[in-house]
Amino acid sequence: MILTWNDGSMLVEAVDSALTSQGVDVTVTVVDNGSQPPATVVDDPRVVLIRNETNRGVAPGRNQGVATGRAPLVCLLDSDARLEPDTLLSLSRLTTGGTGLAAPVFHGQIPEASGGRAPGAARKACRALGLSSRYGSMRPSERPPCWTVDFAIGACQLFRREAFDAVGGLDDSIFYGPEDVDFCLRLRASGWRVVQTSHVGCHHPPRRRNRRILTRRGLAHAVAVMRHLRRHRATPGLAESRAVTR
Repeated sequence: MILTWNDGSMLVEAVDSALTSQGVDVTVTVVDNGSQPPATVVDDPRVVLIRNETNRGVAPGRNQGVATGRAPLVCLLDSDARLEPDTLLSLSRLTTGGTGLAAPVFHGQIPEASGGRAPGAARKACRALGLSSRYGSMRPSERPPCWTVDFAIGACQLFRREAFDAVGGLDDSIFYGPEDVDFCLRLRASGWRVVQTSHVGCHHPPRRRNRRILTRRGLAHAVAVMRHLRRHRATPGLAESRAVTR
C-alpha cells in the first residue's frame, strides 16, 4: 500500500518496484491524498488507485488503503522507497509465530537511522534540532540478521493483517506525525513482536535531520509528537535486545 501526495515520478518507481516482486502475489493499492495534478499509475490489473479530493493525512490515508484489501500480509511503502525483487518474500518469512511486523534496514544506513528504541522527549528534541539522526540501539552485540525493536519507521513495514486489526490499525487522529511509532508500540502492548532485519534489501533516503517547525505542517507534527509522548510515557522499553530466530 503506497500513500502519495504530489510525488510525481517517485510514485512510479515505488509502484514498479512492488510489481516486480518475486515469490509473492502482489496487489498494489495507491491512495492519492489530493495530489495536484492527480497522481497517475501504470495500467495494470494488479494496481488499485484511490483518489481523495483533499489530503486526509498519513494515518487516515494508509488505513483507507489497507481496508481495501484482504491479503493476510500488508506492506506499507513510502512513495520515495523502492523494494528489491525479494524484499517482500524475505520480510514475509519473518512474520511468523508472535511476530506481527518486520522492517528492513535501508541500504547505506545504520539500523538506528530507521528503528530501535522508542524515542522519548529528549531524543525527539535532538532530532528536531538536527543534533542527532539516530534512535536508541536495540541491536544485540553479536549482530544477528534479525532482532526485536520497539519500532521501525513506516517507510517500509510488512505486517500481518490480523495484528493490524487487533490494534485497530493506525491512529486516524494523527494527520502527520509519529503514527508509525505509535502503531508499533500498540502492537507490542498487545503482545506482538516487532523486528528489524539487516538481511533484506530496500532503498529509502535518510530522513531529514531538520524539520521546518515554524510552518503549519511542522506545527501539526509537533502537536502530534507531544500527544504521542503523553500517550506512551508509561510504556516501558524492552528489558533487553533480543535476536530473533526462526
